[in-house]
Amino acid sequence: MAKTPTAPRPSQSDAAPASDDAATVPAKTRSKLLLFGAPAALLLVLGGGLWFSGALSGLVGGHKPIRVSGPVFIKVPEIVANLNVTDGRDSYAKLEATLELANSASAAEVRHDMPRIIDVFQTYLRAMHPSELQGASGTYRLREALINRVRIAAAPNVIRNVLFEELIVQ
Repeated sequence: MAKTPTAPRPSQSDAAPASDDAATVPAKTRSKLLLFGAPAALLLVLGGGLWFSGALSGLVGGHKPIRVSGPVFIKVPEIVANLNVTDGRDSYAKLEATLELANSASAAEVRHDMPRIIDVFQTYLRAMHPSELQGASGTYRLREALINRVRIAAAPNVIRNVLFEELIVQ
């Protein structure tokens, strides 16, 4: 059996077109939204990205970037100290070290505090036994102890590290 074609049902928009203006209002609103909304959203996203990256504050005239200088090295004069030995024989330690500072602004103050730093090194070395300085672990413990002591002696200046140039235990 053959089907008889049926006529399509009229939809509401086909059945009664109210007016031309009513049908074009959503299209005009949508085109205005795209015309003004898309560029505004794009500008907001772009401005937010520039703001959070820091580029916008530099363009607007915000704070100038801080110049970070590299580390500064100050040589500590050679120190020779006798070690704490109980059996009556002499034992000495010779130390040549360099201090690593965080920036060059505090270099003059640390040079001014150098007698205090030498005294801290000398006092600590005199209290050590020769067996405490043996091996890599002894050198590491000495470095950590000297860093802690020199940070206190040179405060508020920032001392990053104590670098050994020469360490001889006799």
